[in-house]
Amino acid sequence: MRVLFSMLYAPVIYFAFIYFDIDMKILLTVKLFPLFMSFLVTGLILKSYYSDNSMVLLFTNKLKKFNINLGSDEYIKKSTLFWVGVSSVNILVHIYMYFQDNIELWVFYASVGWYSVFIFGGVVQILHRQFIYKKRIS
Repeated sequence: MRVLFSMLYAPVIYFAFIYFDIDMKILLTVKLFPLFMSFLVTGLILKSYYSDNSMVLLFTNKLKKFNINLGSDEYIKKSTLFWVGVSSVNILVHIYMYFQDNIELWVFYASVGWYSVFIFGGVVQILHRQFIYKKRIS
């Protein structure tokens, strides 16, 4: 449900503003919602970095199809800071999109484009673990 909401929020707002011919100043306020949510997620990830239970580990345990051993558990906790960086890149792109006049570009990024930042981060982390971390351990 959350994924559906995140994918439909920007297009619904966009078409509502076009259909009802709403003032652009209100649109600038509405464009802040995905940016605010990005700040919130980054803050939660950063908070989990300083606490005992990593948010990355929580998501990994929900999505895993394999058992996480103790070494992987430690690696995932340490990688939380990497995900703070990935989420910060997402914030920077949201800020860039906020100040752009191209509303269609904002609609694309706010609905599905931001997934590419996190997918790229996931690919980078998988490659790092496979080719650097595992070789360092052995």
